Amino acid sequence: MDTTTDAGREAVAAWLAESLNRPGNARQEWADTGVAVLALGRRFSAVRLAEEFVYASIGSTGPDTVARVLRHVLCGPVIHDPRGQRFYALVPSSPSSGSLGPYATYLGLGHFVGVPRVHDTGPGRFLSSYWAVPMLRPGDLCDPVRLAGMLAMGGPAEV
Repeated sequence: MDTTTDAGREAVAAWLAESLNRPGNARQEWADTGVAVLALGRRFSAVRLAEEFVYASIGSTGPDTVARVLRHVLCGPVIHDPRGQRFYALVPSSPSSGSLGPYATYLGLGHFVGVPRVHDTGPGRFLSSYWAVPMLRPGDLCDPVRLAGMLAMGGPAEV
């Protein structure tokens, strides 16, 4: 089951909403605003990445190129918040293994992240968050080892 079907999108939305004690709140926020504020640290955590780091690492600001490279490198879902100039790689919930460097911050238990509707997979005209790389199946998360590798490679010195 994946997000190319209505059943797949519903399964992913239900899994994401379960990060809250009241999953219905997420569904209401998605209906009202298009973005639900979800709790981190229970089902999943996130690594916040500076937009300039991601663009410099990839060598492009084009949404299609960025999505293709992130999908290949991280093998999991990534949210882009153009207004906040951040990307959020969704990762398994586990304690951070230390400093991720100046362009990344681990967000776990006690943090929240704005998660767009499952079907919002491209930049909109209002600078709202969208899935740069969609979550394909419930529990489908970025590979932390691959993310650490991307961070270790870094970007150009001027980032």
